[in-house]
Amino acid sequence: MCGILFVESQNAIPLEKHLEALEILKSRGPDFTRYEHCGNRFVAQTVLHITGTADFYNRTNNDFFAYNGEIYNYLWFGRYSNDIELVYHAARKDHRLFRYFEGPWAWVYTNIDQVMYASDPQGEHYLYRYQDNNIVIVSSEVAPILCYIDAVKISVPYNNKCWTLQQQTPWHGIERLEPGRLYINHDADSSLDNIWSWINPRRDLSFEDAYQEFDDIWTKAMRITKPECTTALSYSGGLDSSIILPDLNPAQLIVTNMTGKDPIADRIKEFLTPAQQQQLTEIHIDYEQYAQHYRAVIDRTCMPVQSWSYVGKWIVAQYCQARVLFSGQAADELFGGYEVYRNISYTPDHSTSPYSLNIDATTWKQCLAVYNNDPRQATLLADYWCQIVGSDGPGSDRINGAHGIETRNPFQLKSVMTFALNLPWELKVNRVSKPLIRKKFLEKWPEHMILPKMGFAGHANDSLPWLGVTIDAVGDRHKDWQQIAQKTFYSWDRYRDQSTA
Repeated sequence: MCGILFVESQNAIPLEKHLEALEILKSRGPDFTRYEHCGNRFVAQTVLHITGTADFYNRTNNDFFAYNGEIYNYLWFGRYSNDIELVYHAARKDHRLFRYFEGPWAWVYTNIDQVMYASDPQGEHYLYRYQDNNIVIVSSEVAPILCYIDAVKISVPYNNKCWTLQQQTPWHGIERLEPGRLYINHDADSSLDNIWSWINPRRDLSFEDAYQEFDDIWTKAMRITKPECTTALSYSGGLDSSIILPDLNPAQLIVTNMTGKDPIADRIKEFLTPAQQQQLTEIHIDYEQYAQHYRAVIDRTCMPVQSWSYVGKWIVAQYCQARVLFSGQAADELFGGYEVYRNISYTPDHSTSPYSLNIDATTWKQCLAVYNNDPRQATLLADYWCQIVGSDGPGSDRINGAHGIETRNPFQLKSVMTFALNLPWELKVNRVSKPLIRKKFLEKWPEHMILPKMGFAGHANDSLPWLGVTIDAVGDRHKDWQQIAQKTFYSWDRYRDQSTA
């Protein structure tokens, strides 16, 4: 996890102002900071140094490359001592390489003549941009951008299960750049890679053959993503984090117990060996504590709490003692994990999933097109686009970045995603959810250990008395939560705009 900041302005900006903005990103890269300030252009990177050597950062070049990412398969491309050398080469000379990378990436490259930037297609690492007639700012987060502008909040509706924010943000003029798109001199250019091109649906595939393929892909995915440094796992006892667990030993295991909310959290030690129990960190959270962490998320990120799970993620990151934190993010959307998938009525007219019910029409048509008008498969892809790209992905990036932690999501590795995106429907949603992941789980645990799970079920509604806002409660917990999420952000007064609060 590193931080990127690029600023180009018509009027000169004092170095002190840039360093003020850069200070916010130092939590993302606590090991060292590098920057270049030349005329009206400033570019910087804060570095979290995990693998390889620091040789690249000590070189003197005629250009500047700021990079945030991990290319786990970089050794496949030649004699590179670390992945930043590979991505630097690809950014300057061979953009075709990006479509073969396994891992998340975002970067800015600048020389005398031009500036280029891009972020990964699967939506793990991000770049935000603000531009007007005087200034262009590109950053890994929204918060540093607010150091340069008179920030004004804009109303963004809360439509889906989570508060989906894709290209737009709730700040006037600040956009999130399109995943996988190359920008040259601030104009959108070619697609370096995109999820749509990964999809070529498979037809006749037996469960046995699919499982053998998944087992092979998963083994390789865990092998290349496991770092040499200490690791941690956000562990819930569910299927997704449990199949990650065997490949990480030893690792710190962090579980949040939102008291009374998640039945698995109360039984978490039943899933673990005695040695793993020694690595377990259990955090019990009551209503008032939840509210304190909730406010901390907004204070640091300057963005809304888009999902009740954000607070659980924040708590996990706060207690994480390792530099790399694994999670099971995106497994449900990719492998058919939500129970609702077995019951909803699918239609090509629009998504009927609560996770993507209000996806924009253009994206929905694109989801349908790549799946030959199969609304079932299109719905899962729409859920990925809204739930992961529009909410959970940027949330994990901001939250773990605030604590100097690199997030690793093996389910979002390109090889794993491509496999899942092309599975026949019946191998995603059948009489049970996530049948392939379920089988993997059952290799280590008995079937009676598959328990109903609420995940990072939080206390958002119950913590309302400590959140400093009032709502017009309607008695529906989700609708009331939507009010809480919006009012806590729009009444947050660090950059409050009275007309929109």
